[in-house]
Amino acid sequence: MNLIQKHSLKSLNTLAIDSMADYFVDAVTIDDVRNALSYAKQHDLAVKVLGGGSNVVMADRISGLVLKYTASQYKLLSETNEAVTIEVDAGFEWHAFVLFCLNKGWFGLENLSYIPGTVGAAPVQNIGAYGVEVKDVIQRVHGVYLETGETFTLDADDCDFSYRESIFKQALNNQTLITSVEFKLSKQANVQVGYAPLNSMASEQGMPTPLQLSQWVVEVRQSKLPEPSKLPNAGSFFKNPVVSLEKFETIQQANPDIPNYPQSNSVKLPAGWLIDQLGLKGKSFGSVSVHDKQALVLVNHGGTCVDVEAAANEIKRQVKGEYGIELEQEPRVFS
Repeated sequence: MNLIQKHSLKSLNTLAIDSMADYFVDAVTIDDVRNALSYAKQHDLAVKVLGGGSNVVMADRISGLVLKYTASQYKLLSETNEAVTIEVDAGFEWHAFVLFCLNKGWFGLENLSYIPGTVGAAPVQNIGAYGVEVKDVIQRVHGVYLETGETFTLDADDCDFSYRESIFKQALNNQTLITSVEFKLSKQANVQVGYAPLNSMASEQGMPTPLQLSQWVVEVRQSKLPEPSKLPNAGSFFKNPVVSLEKFETIQQANPDIPNYPQSNSVKLPAGWLIDQLGLKGKSFGSVSVHDKQALVLVNHGGTCVDVEAAANEIKRQVKGEYGIELEQEPRVFS
């Protein structure tokens, strides 16, 4: 176990907030994890698990022990003519994993291309994009309970997946470290191009192969989302709100051209559109600004957690004032 005191986390979060961890451990085995947990218990330190750092707003100082699991291997569990089941370590970089699967001829992740972060963070957030959520291909999640060091396995049905939610953000919040995830992927291409940008590209160029679809997704995301290494950001900062049919009808009366995505008894609205209509695209709030190409993205220009949260709260206030909708942010505060 490699224990570091007073370790900077600036390079480990995509908002590039200059955060300092009192204690930090980079674990590559479950034994490393257990040793870190034992050290934390002996020294009365709270344990805080850090994934890819792409969906967090870091506090200036992180007390306790920050634990990062970086193992990044995979193993093939089963294979038929139709599908494969693989177990992938939590530290595997997500987009690299998507490309690895596509090159193997294993499909189902192509719409989730270019999402920052790691495999271990994917089930926590139930990452999703362009009509696909990772819960659609997850079989099981393996990990360690922070309190006891005991391992666990949860079937997908026990993970309480919903829109950008899971048991790991609710009942098991701050209680586990995910060590690996099992995925069942198809060998049969079944591309999903229902969302507008992809549908337009398919109309112009014909239906893509899974690898081509992945490239399209990368192109679309790069056109809207800045590269964190150049403009520090946490990707989409706000969830798309889901409102009742009655609420939607009221909003639509005043905004006839509002994009919308009907659900069974509700309607999902694009948060970026709501923010854009308020004229906030490109607007600066001190050291934090709304990206000039995508209103869902907040760019950090050297600000702190307080600065990022202040900008987010002002955007929430304006959206609520105009539409009566409470925006919910995706990145959690890491403190």
